[in-house]
Amino acid sequence: MKQLTQIGDRVGQVGLTDVDGRPVDIDTLLERPRVIALVRYYGCMPCRAYLHELERVRPQIEAAGVDVAAVGGAADYQARDLMEHGVAFPLLLDPKHTLYGSLDIHHIKWWKMLSPWTWRKYLAAARQARQGRITDHPLQAPGLAILGPGRTVEMLHRGETLGDYPPVTEVLDAVRRIGARS
Repeated sequence: MKQLTQIGDRVGQVGLTDVDGRPVDIDTLLERPRVIALVRYYGCMPCRAYLHELERVRPQIEAAGVDVAAVGGAADYQARDLMEHGVAFPLLLDPKHTLYGSLDIHHIKWWKMLSPWTWRKYLAAARQARQGRITDHPLQAPGLAILGPGRTVEMLHRGETLGDYPPVTEVLDAVRRIGARS
């Protein structure tokens, strides 16, 4: 598989659904640029904490002309729980990990789970989020992409361990640059 590393590359067709199992057309989803957090699974504590951070800055992201969504595995009930607890942007499912594969976001190296940085992120998240049952591959790496119309990659962060997302300040800087171009 070709590794996607260049900004400006385009992602292929992906098989996303909403929490009710209805197919989501990625081209419709990307009528405007969109920040897409790719979570390990919706019950992962660091992922849940990051989604709440994105929700807090969502008004600023949208003011820059960019939308927000998240993509996780197949646990619709965990996505619904997040929606009931304040995450208002779309939480989509990618049970076959087609978007992850298209962005070359695969698995965490198991030994990275032992790093002090990983445990700091995990413990910090434990104060904000409750752990859900692992519903997917336990070593799925997280990530974040900003995709534009035509499925163009505007920004890509491939996480290497639990909770490895870019700081929301970097995301805000990126969406302001992208919004200024649009």
